[in-house]
Amino acid sequence: MDDERAIDFVLNGQQHHLSRTQVLAAAARGGPEPIYKHWVSVDDQLWPPRQLFERAAGVARSEFISHAAIRYLRRLGFSTSPLPQESEAPPKPGPPEPEPALTPPAIDVGSAVTSFIELLRFFGDEDLSSRVLRLEDRLEGADRETVDDRLADEGLTDGLLKAALLVRQHAGRINDLIHAAMIVRALPKVLEPGERIAVRPSLAAGNDPSRKFDLETNLRVAEFKAGQWKGRDAMRKRGLVADLVGLVLGRGDRRAELYVLGHLPIEFLRNSNSTMEWALGRSSPHLRRAYDDRFESASYTVRQFTEGPAADVALKDLAEVLRIP
Repeated sequence: MDDERAIDFVLNGQQHHLSRTQVLAAAARGGPEPIYKHWVSVDDQLWPPRQLFERAAGVARSEFISHAAIRYLRRLGFSTSPLPQESEAPPKPGPPEPEPALTPPAIDVGSAVTSFIELLRFFGDEDLSSRVLRLEDRLEGADRETVDDRLADEGLTDGLLKAALLVRQHAGRINDLIHAAMIVRALPKVLEPGERIAVRPSLAAGNDPSRKFDLETNLRVAEFKAGQWKGRDAMRKRGLVADLVGLVLGRGDRRAELYVLGHLPIEFLRNSNSTMEWALGRSSPHLRRAYDDRFESASYTVRQFTEGPAADVALKDLAEVLRIP
């Protein structure tokens, strides 16, 4: 199957292994940063190649250039923007070259805060969809002389556009920030007297091979999932089950904990009749082999696995730990 595709490569003298499933899983954790030139397409969404490759391979983006990321991601079957030497070649099937992103000049923190406040004022209490419908109605029949007059009281100014671009530029990695902040703020509340962090924690989304878990102490191992579920979360469900299996397989004699945000992930694990075969369908081949070696069958449902082999993995709601409303 295409999702089984994997490559081995050497980068800066270090041997690496990367699979297509790892890239898909990385794309399921948060959204892309703004695109300035190069892109890679994953499930019809465009990503900066360096951001996605860093997240999937666990290699800091300062260690490689976009051209290298593009070459490796292409070997895994993903469509990308053309490299410079290909500019004269016929275009390959795939997404069109994106327009260069409009970006405001570098602005200090005070300006960023002002921009964010301006956006909050624009949104106000009105549903954005309703506001867009009203804007569309007002624009029907307008010409170049009347567009500004018709929308004069709506606040869609050049300043608002620059504010939105600035906030998007700095918020591209907001999900990674949330993941890191939730772990950091949870640590004083969950660590016990005498407990010490034994391995450098993984605060960014995705763990490298030397760090199997987000948190590893002398007493416990733990994974943190900070995504906000909305009810249809297939990739998040698969990632959650993969983390649960990883905890069961790699905990050793320490206790294991899985921290999530909200009640929906816990309800899924405790009540879902989806098969483990489906849930692990896009996990790494290494994890699936380890699961098969230990449990011999994927006939478990998610609920049965949670109640059985994973029964002593503590499921904890970060909203309760951090007292998030």
